[in-house]
Amino acid sequence: MRAFLIVLLLYPFAEIFSLVSLADAIGGGWTIAWLLFTVLLGVAMMRNSKLASLLTIGSVLKQGQVSLLALLWPLRVMLAGLLFAIPGLISDVLALLLMLPWRGPTLANMVPPSPPPAADGSAGGDIIEGEYQRVDKTVDPKSRLH
Repeated sequence: MRAFLIVLLLYPFAEIFSLVSLADAIGGGWTIAWLLFTVLLGVAMMRNSKLASLLTIGSVLKQGQVSLLALLWPLRVMLAGLLFAIPGLISDVLALLLMLPWRGPTLANMVPPSPPPAADGSAGGDIIEGEYQRVDKTVDPKSRLH
């Protein structure tokens, strides 16, 4: 926990140091232009990844074997847009890494295997065999509301 807090406190100083180093290397005007470009790019990415893209997860699941990272793609785009909107080179590099098209594990590999059938021919522990009879109540037509 302490390491996380130290990294969290050092992050702004690392961003400032990277911006000063960039300004020293390419100039202040180009650095400001880079910052404006990345902020506008981040805002545009966040505006275009709306909640409707998250609702496509259901349709993606119906297609069969799909990568778990593909399901989380709208969330990745939103987080990358947020990282682009934060001024600094470190956050830009993290956003670019987040936008790489990684192939993750497929959902078929993540589903636990089903138990094998029992040797005596029964299907398993979740099935209860039995008989039923449907019993409907008879309703007087005069007692209906319509």
